[in-house]
Amino acid sequence: MKKGAVLGCTVFLFVILGVLAAADDLPAHRAIVITNDHEFTVENGVCSGSGTAEDPYVIDYWLIDAGLDDYGISIHGTTRYFVIRGVEITGAAKAGIYLSYVQNGTIEDCILEANWTGITLNFSSFNKIADSLLSTNMDGIHTYFSHNNQISACTFEGNDTAVWLDASNENRISANLIADSHMGVYLNLGSAENTVISNAFVDNLHDAYTDNPNAWDDGASGNYWHGFSAIDADGNGIWDVPYQISSDGDQDNFPLVGHPLVPAPPPATCSP
Repeated sequence: MKKGAVLGCTVFLFVILGVLAAADDLPAHRAIVITNDHEFTVENGVCSGSGTAEDPYVIDYWLIDAGLDDYGISIHGTTRYFVIRGVEITGAAKAGIYLSYVQNGTIEDCILEANWTGITLNFSSFNKIADSLLSTNMDGIHTYFSHNNQISACTFEGNDTAVWLDASNENRISANLIADSHMGVYLNLGSAENTVISNAFVDNLHDAYTDNPNAWDDGASGNYWHGFSAIDADGNGIWDVPYQISSDGDQDNFPLVGHPLVPAPPPATCSP
């Protein structure tokens, strides 16, 4: 597994360091296992909520050292609305957070570090993962037969594979920083009709792979691919040459010249 690269964004580093410092003050909790809609209880770390869209169950601000348990949080067979927020999980032998046959879940502002997989979705749909840090896991997020999920505004750093979709369709992967991975986004086993847009791919050995048609732009804007450059004749911030994803024709037709998560290089100067 590759070590995390140092990203040259001072603001980004301060944000992450602040989150990590706050995590040191989180109360510890044992691994959480929920197997149906009736087990969203205080004993299982649920702090509030009634399970509706307007008032979801809330599991928030726990520190879970899985200690090589299979999972830090495992939820199976639920349709009630819930939020996992501000939780830090390390050391899970299979996944920090595991959602199986789950709908209507949200994971936000979490830290998943040094697990086999940060977050696994198995036959799970209509879930959201946002604003979380997934670092030094084998896989950051891995989905199996999971559709119509959203992965947005997360930071993936130093994972072997950042986002891996198996037989998963119509998911949206957007506005993430995907850095220092062996593989950035891997769409496998017929995963199709997924949208990958507005992400920054930085210092990955391989940025992306797909074996089926997926969308890498919205017809006007695509992703930032570190190290790729062409000509931007009209200065609109879009390279005039597509970035090729696969030999079968998948490509980002509107690759970005820059990205808000990636510092712009200093302007060229003449040596004195």
